[in-house]
Amino acid sequence: MAPIPQENKIANEMYEAASRARGESRNYLGMSQIGDPCKRKIWFGFRGYTPLPLDGRAAMIFDMGNRVEDAVIHWLKEAGYQIDSQQLDFSAHNGFFKGHCDGIIHGITSRPHILEIKSANEKKFKAFKENSIAKTSPTYYGQVQCYMGYSGLERALWVVMNKNTCEIYTERCYFVREDFNTLHQKAAEIITSSIMPKKEESPLCEWCEFRIWCQEPLSAMQTTKTCGTCHHCLGGIPPKCSVGDLELKRWGVCCDEWQFWNPHLI
Repeated sequence: MAPIPQENKIANEMYEAASRARGESRNYLGMSQIGDPCKRKIWFGFRGYTPLPLDGRAAMIFDMGNRVEDAVIHWLKEAGYQIDSQQLDFSAHNGFFKGHCDGIIHGITSRPHILEIKSANEKKFKAFKENSIAKTSPTYYGQVQCYMGYSGLERALWVVMNKNTCEIYTERCYFVREDFNTLHQKAAEIITSSIMPKKEESPLCEWCEFRIWCQEPLSAMQTTKTCGTCHHCLGGIPPKCSVGDLELKRWGVCCDEWQFWNPHLI
C-alpha cells in the first residue's frame, strides 16, 4: 500500500483535532434548540444521549460560523450601531432551560433589538432571502422568540452572512406572546418527561445526530453516564432521582447505581 502523502496526513490530523474539540454536551436544554419541530431529538439532546460523531470538516464549518459572529459585530459597530449585553444569559425552569443572545443592538429604530447572528451556505442563504428566516427556520424563530420573551424586548434582528460570498441579509422579527408561551410550555414538557416523545418522520431524519437512538435504542452506544440517561431519573422541575428521592440540580453522575434507561424498562 502506498504511503499517505504528507499533505493529506496533515489535513487529516487537522480534521481529527477539530472533531476532538467539538466540546462536551450541555447539562441543560438550550433555547437555540427548542424551536426544532422534533421533540424527540430535543429530548435526546437534553438528556445527554451520545450523538453520532461529528466529522472533523463539519466541525470546522460550525466553528467558522462562530467566527462570523465576531466579524459581523465588528462591521455593525463600524457602521455606527451600538451593541451591548453580548452573550446576555437567559434562564427558566429552575435553570434547566437556558440561552444567550449575541447582544442587544441600538439604532435600528427607537427601540432596542435582540441581535442574533447566523452564517449560511449559498443554498440556505437564498432560502432565507426568498422566504424569510422566520418561515424557513422554526429553530431560529423559536430561539429569538425565547430571547425576546425572557428579556422583555419586543424586537429582534437577524444578521446572516453568506459564507461563500460575505453577502449580508438582515431581517427583523416581532415578539409574539402566544408563540413564546407555546415554546415555554414545550420546554417544560421536554424537561419533565421521563418518556421519550413520539417519533416524528421527516426528510431531515437522515441528518439527525440522534438517528441511531431513535431507530434502534438498544443498539446505540452510550459513552457518557449522566443522570439524564439513567433509569432512576424521574420527571419534574427540577427532575428527581428515585434513588433516595433526590432533586437533581444539574445532569451529572449522581450515584453508583446508574442504570441505562430504555423504553423496555418502563
